Amino acid sequence: MQDESAELLDSNLLRDAESTSQHVAVAPAGDELMTMRLPPATPPPPPMHVATTSTQPLPASFPPPARVPTVGDGVAYYRSAPPAANRPTWLRALLDSTFPRPTATPDPNARRMTRRMVGAACVGLALTLALVAMVTGLRGAPDDSAMAPAVAAALVIARALVAIGAGAFSFGLLRMAERLLGE
Repeated sequence: MQDESAELLDSNLLRDAESTSQHVAVAPAGDELMTMRLPPATPPPPPMHVATTSTQPLPASFPPPARVPTVGDGVAYYRSAPPAANRPTWLRALLDSTFPRPTATPDPNARRMTRRMVGAACVGLALTLALVAMVTGLRGAPDDSAMAPAVAAALVIARALVAIGAGAFSFGLLRMAERLLGE
């Protein structure tokens, strides 16, 4: 029984497929999509590495090519190119106008005082960050019972990471202050 129904289904499918392929589908009036045929695509231009048949002269704005080096007494001489104009870049001009170049050598006492002030600032900032690291790292788990245990664990881990980072940055600042104050 199943073979007959399968055969019937296959023949019906085949008949439907043949009927739709031979006849144009009829759409209701006014439901047609208006299309227009586009002109054929133009072929792409030839590649640049292929030589063309017509050669055009170079524009006059190009300098003449350099001469081939000459050999005299076993030494090759090359024609030197004219020196380029020494124009500063826009960045150099901006930096020069913002931070003028020093004209005199800096005073050694002023340099030493600047190093001491920067070293003292590094020590102060390092101690502040060490305090932040201790306060953040030594806090316990939150007491909120409504908080899920996974959220509480994530909060403790986040605090620990902040404490480790602040401590490491504090250590780096102390090392920098040691180098600045030690010289």
